[in-house]
Amino acid sequence: MKRASRFENVEKTITQDKNLLFTFTSLTMILIIYLNPTFTGSPAIGATASLIFFSINAVFLGKTFFEGEILFIRFTLGILMFLLFLGSIGWVTLIIYNLDLLNLSVALCVLAILCSSINRLKNKVSSRNHQ
Repeated sequence: MKRASRFENVEKTITQDKNLLFTFTSLTMILIIYLNPTFTGSPAIGATASLIFFSINAVFLGKTFFEGEILFIRFTLGILMFLLFLGSIGWVTLIIYNLDLLNLSVALCVLAILCSSINRLKNKVSSRNHQ
């Protein structure tokens, strides 16, 4: 029970962030993913940055689209929605350009900004409805 409330607190902290701290954290993770092969080539750094990026954006999408569900289902569906967006944006990038490391980073930035923007729009609409 305590664990579920801690996860809900983490989710609330991520989705209610007014200063865009988690959006910038997500974009910083993209920078780390981009620079890692060039400078360190460490799988641990790449995996950690990818996991943080993936988790933040899955929470954004899960809370936005599946607010009425329980926490586990909301996070799981957020992951699936994130994969859908990632696949769609990656496909468009692959069709228009060759999907190399730079274009992959651009696609990830578009995805991170899209997830954050959708979350912020949802928060604005829900705050207007509660007034």
